[in-house]
Amino acid sequence: MGGLDEGVCVCGGSMSILVNGSPTEEISIHRGLKQGDSLAPFLFLLVAEGFSGLMRKATKASLFEGFEIGRNGLVVTHLQYADDTLCIGKATVDNLWVMKSILRGFEMASSLKINFLKSSLIGENVRDDFMEMACDFLNCSRGSIPFKYLGLLVGANGRILPTWEPFVDLMNRKLNAWGHKYISFRGRIVLLNSVLNSIPIFYLSFIKMQ
Repeated sequence: MGGLDEGVCVCGGSMSILVNGSPTEEISIHRGLKQGDSLAPFLFLLVAEGFSGLMRKATKASLFEGFEIGRNGLVVTHLQYADDTLCIGKATVDNLWVMKSILRGFEMASSLKINFLKSSLIGENVRDDFMEMACDFLNCSRGSIPFKYLGLLVGANGRILPTWEPFVDLMNRKLNAWGHKYISFRGRIVLLNSVLNSIPIFYLSFIKMQ
């Protein structure tokens, strides 16, 4: 960096906003990063790792009880991909209190506010009265299985047709969008190989057809 202060990279610079195609006067940046800045994902991952640390510490201290998978005793408490997070645990009042405390502590430490309007609570073999109480306690909506995560239907039955209807619709939208563009024959082959081939692989890596 040649002795450049790190704060200059984050706090320095200027930007302008396009209004009807015309840029406004430049605005000095004092906090945050420009949209599309290559440094933004790395900073977000550093902050998001703090949530993982809180969950691991709570599990190690036997404050949060996750879900045990397999014979080796693997305990899963959360899954993260960018800003999409799944918290997995047993349906107990203690888990609800710990989860709410962790989320609140993470908000205060990172200044990232959790949008509970976009969050949902899903229960499997859990009483309805407990689910209603838990949703009110966490101030979120109640979801159901199957649910969509990263574009995939989690908990869906791969042997029935409705599970694959979103996949077929996605393929049709891709083909219809390309049909209105002036793309050469070689360009269409590249799109087929790079896009249409990867979509079925993505689905089939998670859902079994038989």
